[in-house]
Amino acid sequence: MRSRVGESEYIGILSIATERDVAECRDCTAQEIQECYRLISLLREKVVMNLYMEINLSCPNINGKPPPAYDQASLLEYLIAVREAKNEFGAGVKVGIKTPPYSNPRDFGIVKGALMDSFHGDVPIDFITATNTLGTSLLLQAEVHEESGMVAGWTPTLSSADKEGIGGLAGSPLHPLALGNVRMLRRILDAEDELRGISIIGIGGVSDAAGYSRMRSVGAEIVGVGTALGRKGVGIFQRISYGGKARL
Repeated sequence: MRSRVGESEYIGILSIATERDVAECRDCTAQEIQECYRLISLLREKVVMNLYMEINLSCPNINGKPPPAYDQASLLEYLIAVREAKNEFGAGVKVGIKTPPYSNPRDFGIVKGALMDSFHGDVPIDFITATNTLGTSLLLQAEVHEESGMVAGWTPTLSSADKEGIGGLAGSPLHPLALGNVRMLRRILDAEDELRGISIIGIGGVSDAAGYSRMRSVGAEIVGVGTALGRKGVGIFQRISYGGKARL
């Protein structure tokens, strides 16, 4: 990693094997998001592809900083920052927000309220990615006594810096909640003329053709695959596509 931007320790440029530059921002403020947008916009002259920027407003693993997507005022602050960035640097980069796995119906009203408050002729974002992992999750594995074969104790499966093993729940266990989030978001977007043009990227536990089909059926225009890709490799896309005769 090479840092070429001095304004913030969170903003940098990743130099990757393809010699293309990718803007990276961790735990960004709304103002730092604008700088990320500027950096990504600069790439438009270097690459022959559409550029997208996803703003993760739902990470459950940042100590001392609740995800902005749970608070309407905080979410609106980021949406306004995106609008200002597009006004200054052009609207050539598609921008979206990544939302948490909401479990309370009122939370969807937070998203709708912030989006409606940000509307000035149009909304500043192009898509919503739903959903992120479910935080404060713990998976334990058994410690088996060699001689007796009995369970002697339990240890965290996830290796974390604090040794607690607390992390975000993803994969198949998240799938039903992800489906519910995509459906609810699609409904609130379609209920308002100003918001219907926002697309949804559905992610969470899709590992086969049936999961892909379910995600599309609840309103996802694009379906993401994460955990299954990590476990099965790129062949998972063939399995999903040909298994259900579906196109990714």
